[in-house]
Amino acid sequence: YDGDPIDSILYFKSKIQHANYNESECRVCGNVNPEQIFNIVESNILDEYGKFTPNRKISPRQWYNYYIEEREKKEQAEQVNLELPSISFKIPNKLKQLFIFVKRDVLSKLSNSQYLTINFLEAPLLAFILAFIIKYYNVSETNELGYTFIGNSNLPVYIFMSVIISIFMGLTVSAEEIIKDRKILKREAFLNLSWSSYLVSKVTVLLILSAIQALSFVVLGNTIMEIKGMYLHYWIILFSCWVSANMIGLVISDSFKTVVTIYILIPFLVIPQIILSGVIVKYEKLNPSISSPERIPGYGEIITARWGYEALAVHQFMENAYMSEFYGLNKVMSQCEFKKNYWVKNLENKVDFLAKYFDDPNHNEEVNNYLILLKNEIEKELANNSRVSFDYLDDLHHDRINYTVIEALKTYFRNINRYYIRGYNQVNDKRDKLIRELQKTPELKKDFIQLKRDYHNEKLSEFVENTNETVRIIEYQGELIQKIDPIYLDSEKKLVKAHFYAPRKRLFGYKSTFWVNTAVIWFTTLLLYLLLYFRGLRKLLEWFENLGIKYRGKNH
Repeated sequence: YDGDPIDSILYFKSKIQHANYNESECRVCGNVNPEQIFNIVESNILDEYGKFTPNRKISPRQWYNYYIEEREKKEQAEQVNLELPSISFKIPNKLKQLFIFVKRDVLSKLSNSQYLTINFLEAPLLAFILAFIIKYYNVSETNELGYTFIGNSNLPVYIFMSVIISIFMGLTVSAEEIIKDRKILKREAFLNLSWSSYLVSKVTVLLILSAIQALSFVVLGNTIMEIKGMYLHYWIILFSCWVSANMIGLVISDSFKTVVTIYILIPFLVIPQIILSGVIVKYEKLNPSISSPERIPGYGEIITARWGYEALAVHQFMENAYMSEFYGLNKVMSQCEFKKNYWVKNLENKVDFLAKYFDDPNHNEEVNNYLILLKNEIEKELANNSRVSFDYLDDLHHDRINYTVIEALKTYFRNINRYYIRGYNQVNDKRDKLIRELQKTPELKKDFIQLKRDYHNEKLSEFVENTNETVRIIEYQGELIQKIDPIYLDSEKKLVKAHFYAPRKRLFGYKSTFWVNTAVIWFTTLLLYLLLYFRGLRKLLEWFENLGIKYRGKNH
């Protein structure tokens, strides 16, 4: 025997078929008795009388043969098979991986009853709390109608908070999705599984969950607020915001190392959505160094809440069953009213100033600025309205201005003013005629009044028409900027850029603001998915971390 000393006792006991051959030490005290080996080797055969004979039970030759057999077995066991065994395992294709990932994720969520309870009850509960609290009506005894949709001054708040809730819930529901799988992903890394299949599985499950949450929120919230005929459109926008927030949540879940960091970060992602949405503070009322009175600043273009709120507010105002009858007429009347009451008056004041001071050297700067303004505005007007002509556009220069040009300007503005007065009156007559048609019988009149109560909202009208703005027109960088009735003003800017509450925007031609904003939200969501797929934020954070390590290393 040439093995382990302790195992030698087991070896020799097994060869003589000892009763307790698998015990090498005392059960009670744990001592090992080495004398057992000699006793076993020298044990003799008993005769028929039970007396020991001089012959051993196992001869030295047999012990040697046992030794040789055990050694051969040991050598065979120690031989290494250099050939790799055939592998029957195959990595599933990407589609099958997708199904496996989805199944694993769904089963994981279904097993967590607390997760299901919170996520399926949170949306309707928040919808109930929000809608119930802000369902306002005048409790005066003179109000015999009780609650009416037209009189609820909190509708803009409901729309805005619905968007914020969708963003907040979308973030929280997805913030842990990847970080909680980090150990599993690390364990499965050697399999080279598809990253895209994993991400698509996460997105698929979150899409379904977000769709259900958005649906429950809209159904309950809109029903309590008595918003009629808008369920689908509210769901589309809120679902879009939910999914966009899901993508942000997945990006930070993949990029940061701890759950605590992620949840600390969420308020920093939600608060800008509130402040920079253009609702709490108008964009033109922000610090002038980072804002502009003529356009939405760049940071406003990346705020999901702005796109979502604007889409719902504009669609709610324009496309409800009441306003859809009058919007086209109201739009023309608004344009005519702005031109005759504000635009013409402002430019006529500039012409009066020029008539007095165009040849006064002390007012050269004002004269030049006013000439630039007049030329820009008349040029834009001629491009949109060729019915009233002006032949002195090229003479609106300080070196060429004279009394003839000034008189031509006065004549032009008198004509353009009459043109818009006439246009306003014609459209106003059409509108009055339509209203009379809709109220030609007492029953129709009653239905018409009820239609307005059920679908029109006065507070939302104040927001989108900006009627509370005291400054209706401003002069900025050689142009006049309309601040009243943005909901009736078409933007001339290209590729989805427009003023807040624009009724339609340019995207391969003019398209409804609702659908343009929806497309922008989904385009942003796609960009976020690409950022997640290529792990852009994660790599950036790792680069900064490595940079910090190198910097600290140099200092030490």
